[in-house]
Amino acid sequence: MRYWPLLIGVLALTSTGAAAQTQPAATHLFSPVYDRSSPFLKFFRDAEWYFSVGVNKEYWGNSDIHVSQPSQGNDFTIHDVQGHDEAGFGGSLFGPQYNIRVGRFINDARTVAIELSFDHTKFTATDGQTAQVTGTIGGAPVNGPRTLNAAFFQYALHNGANNLMVNAVYRMPLIGETNESLSLAGIAKLGAGIMVPHVSNTILGQSNSVGDKTLNNLIGIHNGWWQIGDGWIAGGELGLRFVVYKPIYIELTDKLAYSSMYDLPAYAGLIKQNVWMNEVIFSVGYTFDGATKYGSR
Repeated sequence: MRYWPLLIGVLALTSTGAAAQTQPAATHLFSPVYDRSSPFLKFFRDAEWYFSVGVNKEYWGNSDIHVSQPSQGNDFTIHDVQGHDEAGFGGSLFGPQYNIRVGRFINDARTVAIELSFDHTKFTATDGQTAQVTGTIGGAPVNGPRTLNAAFFQYALHNGANNLMVNAVYRMPLIGETNESLSLAGIAKLGAGIMVPHVSNTILGQSNSVGDKTLNNLIGIHNGWWQIGDGWIAGGELGLRFVVYKPIYIELTDKLAYSSMYDLPAYAGLIKQNVWMNEVIFSVGYTFDGATKYGSR
């Protein structure tokens, strides 16, 4: 009987060792293991991404602005309206005319990308100019020059003539290896998208009102502080991208775009405008290579 305690102890140790061999180590539960076959992970891993913010300066072509106010007896067009931007820094990051870009290179050579861009641009009809007006005002025909001022017509996309675009991007290496420190590349972009304008205007002493800039009234279709989809835009950019010190780069581009806006709110009516824009953009960006973090396979 004196051997039973020893026998029980041996059996206990043997069973404990066998159980340990059949269970995974507890540390595996906390190890950062990536499923490299995951389509979601591959989307981020097998690409070079970039993000940038910048500022812009715009030059607007003369444009026709059409006003329709049926209940007021107004249906007229103001021809060749001169407009300007409102460049400046205003005291906050999003006070000036700013730009945001997010892109992903999609080919092995990292020369072709798809980009989502948002440009906060501004258009203000220059006060005091004289323009030709045709159509009807107060039910009476008009065809002659008018001065654009507070008494007749004031108009601004001051907050602003925003546009949201999807762009195809081509990057051509010029100096150094692509996206390496001190490298220079040419950038070409071609895209299209929607306008997201905020319009303020005063027509014959009557001002439009889209309500206050609140969370509940921020974005709407044909209403709200910003009217999403009240028009379309298409255009292209050309410029240069210089990698200061990888992953930081600077980019200078010139964008030419045409936009058509409609159903813009006016007092008891709507406004239409088609306009050309030339935009100079300076951006600072950051690149992220998914293969660096998650591996190439």
